Amino acid sequence: MGAAAVAAGALGAVSVAGQAHAEEGTGFALNEYQTIYGGDVNYIPVRKGAWSAPNGPVAFENREIAADEISSAEECDVLVIGTGVSGMMAMLTAAEEGARVIAVEKMTKGRSAWESIGGCNSRFQREVNRVPDANEYFRAIMRANDYRQPAEVVHAFLDNSGDTVDFMQDMLDRSDTGIKIFSREVPGNPYGYECIQGEHSFDIPEKYKWNTWLLGPPVMAGLTQVAQAHENIDLRFRTAGVQLVSESGRVTGAILKRMDDETYFQVNAKAVVLSTGGYEANANLMEAWVRPEDYAVAGTWDPSQGTTGDGHMMGLAVGASMDPMPHPVMSFGLAYPYKLTNLPGMGAAVMAFAIAVNEKGKRFVCEGLQMNFIANALVSQKDYGAGCWKVFDTTMACATADPAEVDAAVTEAVENGWVKKGDTIEELASAIGVDPATLADTVATYNGYFQGNAPVDAKFGRDLTTVMPLTQGPFYACNMKNMILTTVGGLTIDGEAHVLDGEGDIIEGLYASGNAAGSFYAGSYPRHLPATSVGRCATFGRVAGRNAAKGA
Repeated sequence: MGAAAVAAGALGAVSVAGQAHAEEGTGFALNEYQTIYGGDVNYIPVRKGAWSAPNGPVAFENREIAADEISSAEECDVLVIGTGVSGMMAMLTAAEEGARVIAVEKMTKGRSAWESIGGCNSRFQREVNRVPDANEYFRAIMRANDYRQPAEVVHAFLDNSGDTVDFMQDMLDRSDTGIKIFSREVPGNPYGYECIQGEHSFDIPEKYKWNTWLLGPPVMAGLTQVAQAHENIDLRFRTAGVQLVSESGRVTGAILKRMDDETYFQVNAKAVVLSTGGYEANANLMEAWVRPEDYAVAGTWDPSQGTTGDGHMMGLAVGASMDPMPHPVMSFGLAYPYKLTNLPGMGAAVMAFAIAVNEKGKRFVCEGLQMNFIANALVSQKDYGAGCWKVFDTTMACATADPAEVDAAVTEAVENGWVKKGDTIEELASAIGVDPATLADTVATYNGYFQGNAPVDAKFGRDLTTVMPLTQGPFYACNMKNMILTTVGGLTIDGEAHVLDGEGDIIEGLYASGNAAGSFYAGSYPRHLPATSVGRCATFGRVAGRNAAKGA
């Protein structure tokens, strides 16, 4: 039967009566994502926020789908739902194990908005003697999640991620892309957080004319080419997972929907892998499961609108458990106008040299920290950081570009409202709505740290050896916000990527990977451990695909 029948009532609407200080008979309405556990819940009061990013097409349906709505039925060994990097690794691994695979993707292609891949003990690391210490890597990940996630899953990542990186290269070698993986050295930092040499990048051939740091699209294009040519893979786009099908507690397939003509069909499979990604393209879900401060004023940087939480909801509907809420997100402190940071001198001035001030005109964070720490400090300010600014001067703007180009750039930036300008710090303060005396004092104090032979930031400990004081007008300010890339909380899994139920037992026939899976992060995503996100997604895709094919 379909998931809706299995979970009858579990995902229904609930009205929670008001408690103290509420008039008799009043209550507040909850959306469907706030009632996933029925009535056996505690509600924690937080101030409301609104997530304003574009909504994508939600495929999950919480209803009984009648037999006469299902046009046909098909059979396979492994059904993979979602074909980003996690689903791609799942389908290729299962196919290489000899399984007959049907893989479906709701959108026109799998999500590919990523930069690099993390792993431990790949052949590329061994070639350059840069294999991370597995125990150190383990402790770094566990410290990042405050030891709130199972060690088994983190160990599984470390045990399988090097092989996953190697496998990805093997698959790319079958494509015509010529893309090569290499171990990239992670630079150290003066701020005391871990420096783990787990990152791998991609050498993209010149034929692509690829000039962005986002390397996922050509890599995914190559892997998709290999999947489409594989004799054991039937890869279908614009096809969504709607509900899981189960019998006697075992998942036996799914009801799918053709997005173009909205017809349903069923695929019966020995195993199903949920690789549907996060849910940042679903505002109701974001507002139900994520801390308001993380999204209330955030920018968004995610070109995919397919990540609407379909896998989360399909799993919950058959009794899966999920990471405790609020869920962690990948939040970075770099939401600036994209066109601004591409102008000559502006990117370095804003992101590398500027100081960060809040609505009072005071510094509130060490500006040299990794982006996740900047984001957390930012949203702890008044109104979740809505009144925070990056302040820089002409010297900073000209540090990496010709002054003539900078003049044209700042003119364009001011005219478009991307930055505010003042000939003096006090004029700039008035332009951005902060107290002129306070901002002037903040700048004077900061500039004072550069005096003497060994500059020291006595307030926040910023490394001053690669930055400069604010001394030359005109002065500029750019509004800064945190940026959401994706959510990283999901269904609980074990080290073999089995989805677990509320008792911690395996749901037979069901696996999860990527951002549809949880059991790895808590609090927020650790950007100071580069490429852990894609590494985790790819690795558990491979683990899930291998176990699904073997029935393990």
